[in-house]
Amino acid sequence: MIRVHVAVERNTNTAAEEMRKQPDVEYIIVLGAHVDGTRLTLALLERTRRALQYLEDHPETKAVLSGGQGEGELITEARAMYHYLTEHGIAPERLFLEERSVSTAENLRFSRELIGADHSVGVVTNNFHVFRGTAIARKCGFREAYPIPSRYSSWRLLIYIPREILAILKDKLLGNW
Repeated sequence: MIRVHVAVERNTNTAAEEMRKQPDVEYIIVLGAHVDGTRLTLALLERTRRALQYLEDHPETKAVLSGGQGEGELITEARAMYHYLTEHGIAPERLFLEERSVSTAENLRFSRELIGADHSVGVVTNNFHVFRGTAIARKCGFREAYPIPSRYSSWRLLIYIPREILAILKDKLLGNW
């Protein structure tokens, strides 16, 4: 498990370095994660903070906030991110809400329906998820999709990292990539 964690950290750092080399993107797509009532959970908070940082550093970039409403959520994941970003000074006209999705693939497919595929996009998600998120974005038809990893430190990585590896292997075996 330690080797897997080290490999993920190395890949995350590589992805972050690659993102710094990339040109500005037209849109970032912030992938949803669970909301506790109306409160951002740690995973979603880190994604939203990373989106805020990117939007502040790139004033021409717009954001698609992607995530529907699941069990125990009083608002959609997209709406929770919207509140956080507007409260921290991001203009509402830069934010697009995609509120139907319940999975990573739907996040990206429905975001593509909203903005089209002929844009450069950055996929904002947690470090352990950025590789798969970006790969799915490319599979959904985005011509340029770049990783924008956010940090995530929690004991839950012991669950999330193996889950990501299994999902990648499953997609490979099923020919989804």
